[in-house]
Amino acid sequence: MQIIPLSLGMVNSFLVSEGPKNLLLVDTGNPGDGRKILNKVEEAGYRPEDISLIILTHGHRDHAGGLGELIAELNARVLVGEADAGIVTGKESPELVPVGVKGRFSKAIVSLIPDRRTDVEGVNLDEIGEGEVGLYGFGIDGKIVSTPGHTGGSLSVLLEDGPAIVGDLVMPKFLFFGRADLPIFAEDRTSLKSSIEKILAAEPSKIYASHGGPYTPDQLRRLL
Repeated sequence: MQIIPLSLGMVNSFLVSEGPKNLLLVDTGNPGDGRKILNKVEEAGYRPEDISLIILTHGHRDHAGGLGELIAELNARVLVGEADAGIVTGKESPELVPVGVKGRFSKAIVSLIPDRRTDVEGVNLDEIGEGEVGLYGFGIDGKIVSTPGHTGGSLSVLLEDGPAIVGDLVMPKFLFFGRADLPIFAEDRTSLKSSIEKILAAEPSKIYASHGGPYTPDQLRRLL
């Protein structure tokens, strides 16, 4: 099992591989990042056309913005948390609930940036609610679990050999670097804490986040 971070500037996508043809992509970056992701997959020695599933950890534009570009190139299913599906398709606007001063400042900045996503109308999204989905049918030993808090439909990926990919469940203390901290936005702080506890209960060897990291379980325990 390999987890390959695909750096897209201020955010990471992740390629998960268990063999050369069992590929999953976690998150699609900002609008315009689709081609960058395809190039980085090739640079890592894999074929983009072998990606069979795209998992969106949540619907914010820096995680789902490149989806339209990718589905135009790939024959892959797309899985998203049920509560975030409307944000991904553009039918709903994200609710940015700031956490502290960083969150209020970031919300003011984000509100000035147009959300120019590539059209995904008509794309068939597979949605999951509060349960979990096994990845064995895609050749990966692991599962997708619901981890709400940052958004209502946030998802994480738990792999059986140890690591976890958690999207924006945690973020760096200084936005782009530093120890694990709460995300700058959280729709439900109580759910966020429960989701962090759920990840820790799975005893991951390492926690990959979309900004900063990777983190150790002890860093998340100190955060709680």
